[in-house]
Amino acid sequence: MTHKCNLCGKPMKAVDNIDLQGFKIHGWKCRCGNVHSDPEDVDTIIKFLKFMKTDREAKMFKSGNSYAIRIPIQIAKLYHLTQRSKLLFSPENKKLVIEIIPA
Repeated sequence: MTHKCNLCGKPMKAVDNIDLQGFKIHGWKCRCGNVHSDPEDVDTIIKFLKFMKTDREAKMFKSGNSYAIRIPIQIAKLYHLTQRSKLLFSPENKKLVIEIIPA
């Protein structure tokens, strides 16, 4: 589907690196500088920000010979995580930092 710029009328290029309050989201950019954010991504960020005002505990459970962590769906959607996503865990003082390994 072609997305046209509402300022100059030219076709816009699909991108996945629009910065919205520190989050990278999908959308479209035009050569004239106009940017359109993907409404689904914006909606996901709004849901995430509402989620962040509530209790954010994750639960662990045993799965085979490992422990697993349930990640709330709001976080998974925000960071475009799937069942095939790879994560890197790093201990930092009394925190466990989780980084997404790019595919």
